[in-house]
Amino acid sequence: MKIIRRYGIAVVAASLIVAGWFSVVEAAAKKEGVQLGSLVCKSQPGTRVQVFLQSSVAIKCSFKTSSGEEKYKGEIGFLGIDLSKKSEETLKFTVLGLTTDVSMGSHALAGDYAGASVSVGVYKEGIGTTAFVGGLKNNFSLVPSFDTFKGTGISAGVSRLKLTVDK
Repeated sequence: MKIIRRYGIAVVAASLIVAGWFSVVEAAAKKEGVQLGSLVCKSQPGTRVQVFLQSSVAIKCSFKTSSGEEKYKGEIGFLGIDLSKKSEETLKFTVLGLTTDVSMGSHALAGDYAGASVSVGVYKEGIGTTAFVGGLKNNFSLVPSFDTFKGTGISAGVSRLKLTVDK
């Protein structure tokens, strides 16, 4: 009964997060964002820190456009209900921007982002979704596709992302 109650609370929280995520995506669409490319981020093994209601993990990312590719490194932080054990996370985003003036080598995506995350894992396989808004002068929206991970459990909460240049 306790597990059902815990998961019930997590599902309600996840629903609220998803509703907030749709608000983020709607706000990005209203700003008439232009699709700039795709960003794929992978968690780095052995870097996950999970303490009660918060967790963080180091990531390496690749931003691809028709003009080329840029590399980033950084960290994703999470605050909320996290009853999960995750490894080998892959997050995929469509990058929307308020400008098309993003030349390769300028590392325009570097900066801080805020957003929301929801995920669930069963039988050592999991999916989720994470949306972010931010970057230089809050010019970018990272619109999610499904995230994948190895692990089990459920999580829902607010997230932060910091991207820096990876040389």
